[in-house]
Amino acid sequence: MTVIDKILNEWSFRCHDGIVDMNDPNKLIILENVLEEFGIDEKQARIIKNLSKNQPQSQPQVLLDNAEDFSQFIKTNYLEKNQTISGLNSLYNTIQKSPEKDKLFSLIQSSGNRPLRPGKSSIQNVEGELFNLIMSSIKMKNGDPSELWFAIIYSGKAKGGVAKGSDIESDVDVDGIGVSIKNYTSISNLDFGSLPANELKQLKQIINLLVVLTGVEFTAGLGRDSINNLLKVLKTPSFQNDLEDILKIGEDTQIPALKNMYNIIVRYLPNRNVDELVDEFVDGVNGINKLIADKITKVKWWAIISKNNLYLESSDVIASRLKSKDGQLTPVFAQIKGNNLFVNGNRLLKDIKEEE
Repeated sequence: MTVIDKILNEWSFRCHDGIVDMNDPNKLIILENVLEEFGIDEKQARIIKNLSKNQPQSQPQVLLDNAEDFSQFIKTNYLEKNQTISGLNSLYNTIQKSPEKDKLFSLIQSSGNRPLRPGKSSIQNVEGELFNLIMSSIKMKNGDPSELWFAIIYSGKAKGGVAKGSDIESDVDVDGIGVSIKNYTSISNLDFGSLPANELKQLKQIINLLVVLTGVEFTAGLGRDSINNLLKVLKTPSFQNDLEDILKIGEDTQIPALKNMYNIIVRYLPNRNVDELVDEFVDGVNGINKLIADKITKVKWWAIISKNNLYLESSDVIASRLKSKDGQLTPVFAQIKGNNLFVNGNRLLKDIKEEE
């Protein structure tokens, strides 16, 4: 298969109806993005566009021509029912003033219809223009305006504001598939949201107890370095001997404080085998790996937007990069602050790229 064949196939794949069309401004935008991703220069682009004229054609879209229709179209096609949004009239008026208004309206009406696939892509050209206009015009209750942009580009439904306080974790649904959106100026420390409350409470209980027993100092929040230092101490023979003695005392004690301490420990060590303490802490039923995986995999995809770039990755891949190994937390894990999981975005994306 030639490069031209690959480009035409990719272009067709990204078009919602599978038909490439040189008369459709929205589909031309898709082609321009494909050409850029393939590193095609201007001369080569003209050749490919000429070849594509022989492909089956579809009818051009009718543009939205007033603010009321525009707002209703956005709400109907790209927002979950009852999602609260403001600034649609402002967005419409701003688009009207743009030199790219025809392409912008066409993109909105037809959707980018981009498939959910892992990788990095640039937010530029008309998609970049739409992103900037949305970010400067739109406000979404309990959500970020980037969710609307993502919904348009991927033909989904923005729902972040609706999801708050429920079991729904996705910010955007694309054909029923949940996507969580993170839009940050810097990706060095990404807030991935709140962890499951009950499981996190149990984890904090055992950490607080082990901190008292080991004397390991913690900085603000549950940082990776502090937790890893704690895990190292838990593996030492001297601490394990001390813990065995504590369990013997706690089993028969009538002192409530000691009995509470005993109960917390055996919750993580049902067999009372102190050699398994680190394994239970990391990989057990109430362990940190399960806590993180349960959070990450509540959606199918994670989208990270930063500095005109979009990074899209499956939840399974991200969960695997956050999984602790050999009794130590991965460098991708940054900290648990409050109830929220923070991730080292630079390391996460670097590791995913190396893995590929």
